[in-house]
Amino acid sequence: MKLKIASKWYLFLFITATGFAIDFLSKYWAVTKLPLGIPVKILGENVQFLFVYNKAAVFGIDPRYVIPSFPLNGFFFAFNTIAIIVIAVYFQALKKEEKLLKWGISLVMPGAIGNLFDRIVHPNLGVVDFIRLGISDTVYWPIFNFADVYVCAAVFLICVHFILEGENKKTRQRQAGSLENEKLS
Repeated sequence: MKLKIASKWYLFLFITATGFAIDFLSKYWAVTKLPLGIPVKILGENVQFLFVYNKAAVFGIDPRYVIPSFPLNGFFFAFNTIAIIVIAVYFQALKKEEKLLKWGISLVMPGAIGNLFDRIVHPNLGVVDFIRLGISDTVYWPIFNFADVYVCAAVFLICVHFILEGENKKTRQRQAGSLENEKLS
């Protein structure tokens, strides 16, 4: 029994540690090797490295535009800390067959830890972002980092899990209805 419980956490801990290491090392590289605020073309205008600090939330959403005195660092510290606890508790409750959900939840953790780490290390600067993708020289996706990639991939996997789970539930309900109709016949 203990081995099954322990093995459940191997995936979680491996993804968390590996993901955080990749995020940390890539941000360290960006801070030490890239010029702040100056694009470095990788594949023309479409793929660039652009090192910036992002004090705001995902996609640059900044609540200080609405509430100027909003305590951004305190909010994100509390939010990420609570998220990390909730993620661990939720992961513990997952069933063996919920594989996509396990991967999704596992991928959220290095994203949350990576960006929390930046907010602790650079409280006055924010999160290190450095990957810039675009379709022209003026149209770009918001600049991001590997922690953001992990969270986006996690959301995708979690959504796929719930879509498939909904389809499986409908199939089970149809089968149960068919069996009930056969019994009545």
